Amino acid sequence: MTTEHKGTRTRRFFTWFFFLYLCLCVPSVSQAYNDHRNARVDSLETALKSSNPPKGEALLRAYDELMRGYLPYDAEKARDYGHKALALSYELNDLLIRQYTLRHFGLMSYGGEDYDEAIRYFNQALAITDTMEQSRRYTQLDLDDARSALYGSIANVYNEQGKAHLAISYYQRALPIFERHDWLQSQAVLYHNIGELYLAMGNLPEAERNYLLAVEKGRAAGDSLMMAMPRRGLLKIYIDQGNYEKARETAELCHAYYYAHRDEEVDYPVVLAMMAQTHLMKGHEDLAAARRLADEARSLMTDNMMFESQSAVYIALSQVAMAGQQWQQALDDALRAVHPDSLATLSDVDGYRLLAEIYTELGQKAKARESLQQMYDVMTRYATDHYQSGLSQMEVLYETEKKEARIAALDHERSLYRWLLAAAAVAIVALVAGALLLVVVQRRKKALLAAKVALETETRERRILAQDLHDGLGGMLTVLRLKSLTPDPSPRGEGSEYIQLLDQIIVELRRTAHHLMPEELLKNGLVSALRDFAVSVPGATFQYIEAEGVTTPLSPARGAGDEAVSLVLYRCAYELVNNALKHAQASHIDIQLMQDAHEITLTVSDDGKGMAEGSEGMGLQNIRERIEPYHGRITIINHNGTEINVTIPLS
Repeated sequence: MTTEHKGTRTRRFFTWFFFLYLCLCVPSVSQAYNDHRNARVDSLETALKSSNPPKGEALLRAYDELMRGYLPYDAEKARDYGHKALALSYELNDLLIRQYTLRHFGLMSYGGEDYDEAIRYFNQALAITDTMEQSRRYTQLDLDDARSALYGSIANVYNEQGKAHLAISYYQRALPIFERHDWLQSQAVLYHNIGELYLAMGNLPEAERNYLLAVEKGRAAGDSLMMAMPRRGLLKIYIDQGNYEKARETAELCHAYYYAHRDEEVDYPVVLAMMAQTHLMKGHEDLAAARRLADEARSLMTDNMMFESQSAVYIALSQVAMAGQQWQQALDDALRAVHPDSLATLSDVDGYRLLAEIYTELGQKAKARESLQQMYDVMTRYATDHYQSGLSQMEVLYETEKKEARIAALDHERSLYRWLLAAAAVAIVALVAGALLLVVVQRRKKALLAAKVALETETRERRILAQDLHDGLGGMLTVLRLKSLTPDPSPRGEGSEYIQLLDQIIVELRRTAHHLMPEELLKNGLVSALRDFAVSVPGATFQYIEAEGVTTPLSPARGAGDEAVSLVLYRCAYELVNNALKHAQASHIDIQLMQDAHEITLTVSDDGKGMAEGSEGMGLQNIRERIEPYHGRITIINHNGTEINVTIPLS
């Protein structure tokens, strides 16, 4: 068995455990959850074979508990009892047990890596919860218990598949239910999972925020594991950010847990490796301490560790060797940190970067260029796959939301029709009933028109996002590829032109990913999002000017209309700043937002070379398309640079 296969096996076990952990954290209202460690399978089977076996509801619950009891270690028996439970649930019309059973079938499919089948079972169970709600035979707690577990289950499947947008969406559907019932352990698990997804996407602020929430909920629940796991993610963030004080404090807290549980926690060596990296941080170098921790991590590595964990240890070992000028040892460890075949992932970027630096120091320029090319290939594949996957996931979410909207509309119409039928029985109100029916028809026409506009807008947004990736990241990667094929007379360490360009690419990738899903805009409004965006752009400043009489700036809380205008202006700001950086060669950019009672104006000015007359490109055309539905206008001033004003009426 190769190391990669062992890593995959361990990851499957870990995710399976986490899936059970999530389900077990949610308290069932009708009966306690039982897993294979305490299920009463022997006594229940004895009762079924007795002279007076359970009947009716008691038999149904016995089948359900037997399925859950056998689920983790005897799939055949679990499936057999599941089919019996499903058949009896139809006979007794027990919707609650039926959705339990379907959820468990989904969990079995998930364990067998049949993800599509798992999603199908989970969606069937969700549909049953809608029927449960309509039947009014079940409490709100029954519904919340079932739906939250199913949302978490679906999210975990998408998480395993690397579909971050879909996973986060379903995690966020479960969170309000967990919060409503104060289910702290479940909140901690979900916040940690969301943090992991944001970390993989390169959105460090959102990853940090969710990790901290996971620690907070884990502390409130008294769950030491759910305080330690998110701290591992926080430690990686603080090391990447160069924040020594936070990294040192987090490393100590993290080490306290993993050391106490070192016999059962296979990733204890990863914590030691990250602690070694804290002793290599600028201004706090302690090579002896770093080498001691890295060597201890190496000695504790086992074949049970997944490849990504082994890679993290080898990267730390290589960095320690580089700091001690032990270049051959650094090379050997860096080679072990990357996938040896086509399975390379984004986590290999750090390994290939180290290899490029090491080969440069060893004078092996051809090898250095080859490592840069491999890094380029991984980043290109990741950018393409991530973008295409993101579009696909957004389409799934869009279709899901349309389906939910149609269901809500049908429920609303069903209520109206019942009212109209009752009114039609009375001759006096016949005219009123006809008028209301006309209103329903008009609303349906408006809904269809709104759906058409939404689809056209989404198509236009996708075209603009594709242009962002092509013009930004695509151009930089092309330059990198050309440079990797051209001999560099003297590339040296951190000052190498290759390394500087790679740093720019990483910044551009994260900035584009943030543009795809501006969380700050959706949560805190336009002013906060633009301020956050300006911080991420070198040489950019932001100012908000609020006229007298304006009490509340645009924000999601003020309604869908404000949210739409905010998104349009945010996209315009992103487009204008990109134009200033790419085409005007600007060194300083001012972003200004001014709002009064009647209109809001976005101004982006720069000290660049200005625009040639008649040189309006696709960027400005995109902006005109964005603001046209809102009766917006744009003005361009060329004087010592360029100033562009975008104004949208608010009334």
